[in-house]
Amino acid sequence: MKNLLVMRHAKSDWGKNLPDIERPLNKRGEKAAPIMGKELMKRNKTPDLILSSPAKRALETAKKIIEAIDYQKELIIVKDFYFGYMEHIINSIKTIDNENNIAMIVGHNPLWEDLVAELSSKSGFITMPTAAVASLMFETDDWSTITEQSGKLEWIITPKSL
Repeated sequence: MKNLLVMRHAKSDWGKNLPDIERPLNKRGEKAAPIMGKELMKRNKTPDLILSSPAKRALETAKKIIEAIDYQKELIIVKDFYFGYMEHIINSIKTIDNENNIAMIVGHNPLWEDLVAELSSKSGFITMPTAAVASLMFETDDWSTITEQSGKLEWIITPKSL
């Protein structure tokens, strides 16, 4: 079984006239991300691998998760998580090394909501507010075999739901 954790970045700051890619987390986002990391540990969903968008708010979210779960591996930055399309994101997931059973990707809406809907067999609209994490389970031992509708949406958690 492979488990993909899809996390939307935590709440970000809209001020300071920064380019979108440089927007940092705000205070609420800085508090929410570690809470989500601790919840993943409680659920035995500690990632073997974490990949993130290059946007500052996504990187800061990933780093807060890393601190909360004491992750010791390298954080992988995937440009396609910010600049890409659905096909690019799915292709990035398919290249994950099979030694990793639980992988987390940190990025942005609307792509992340669309990705969860695309990969899961769940019909209907998916809602992922800031700092939400969706857990998708795949009945495979090979990331490269993941296709549309091949996953099962296990749950979506948000800071407010905890």
